[in-house]
Parts: sequence; C-alpha cells; structure tokens
Amino acid sequence: MLNIKEHKLIKVALEGHTPTHSLTEVRVRGHSFVIDEPPYRHGTDVGPTPLETLLGALVACTNVISCRIASEMKIDFKVDKIDVVGHLDHRGIDRVADVPVPFPSIELHVKATTSGSEEDIARLREDMNLRCPMSVILRQAGSKIIETWTISYKN
Repeated sequence: MLNIKEHKLIKVALEGHTPTHSLTEVRVRGHSFVIDEPPYRHGTDVGPTPLETLLGALVACTNVISCRIASEMKIDFKVDKIDVVGHLDHRGIDRVADVPVPFPSIELHVKATTSGSEEDIARLREDMNLRCPMSVILRQAGSKIIETWTISYKN
C-alpha cells in the first residue's frame, strides 16, 4: 500500500462580472482581466476570447512549471518564447455535430536556453507533462499536444 500523505485542496476562486453577453470582467486576488469576443461574434474585442485565454493559460503554465522543475534540478533554464496554435473543431459550438474534443490538436513550440544537458531537458520535459496542470487537463480531455522544443545549450 502506498504511503501518501493526505493533503488539503487549494481553493482557486475567481469572480466574474458580465456587463454584456460577450464581455466578462474577471477578478482574482486583487487582479482583474477581461475576456471578450471579436466584433464579428458580437463582442467589443477589448480582450482575448475564452478559448484564447485557455491556450494562454497553457503557455503561462508551461513557462512556470518548466522553470520550477529546472530550479529543482539545479540547472539554469530560461524560456525565451512559447508559441501555441490550437486547432479548434467548431462544430460542437455550432451544434452541427457531437464533438468530444474541442481542440483535437494543439501545437506547443517552446524556445529556451539552458546550461543543462540534453538528458536534463528530456527529464524536464517528461516531468513537465506530468506536472503542468493545464497540460494534464487538456491531455485528459483528449487533446493531443504536439510539442516542439528548440533548446540552445550553454557550455
């Protein structure tokens, strides 16, 4: 039997105000941000869409968790840039078809610089896919995340 220490869950609470049918003002821990739709979807385009926000969360989570793992590994690691492209199957939104996975594929391109070895980065990437909550959520939902890591190695 595994000896797993019981752990309390951390509450993550946000508050949303909806001045229009497409604009949502979100508040959390004294911060605020807006999520909106573009004009062609009857929005005012003052912020990213909900889906863009989701993909942005994957970008930010990849940065935070990969840098945390590198720190734990005691290697210098700097994410220089992360790009993401989500391939959305819009048929479910339009009620044209039952779509179990809205983003069947997501391309994630990470560019980073490190003093670590290729083996270190392979271990970091493997650990990152197990620990990044956004990656875990999207993969468990059925999205295939296609990763490309371009690493510059410092001597």
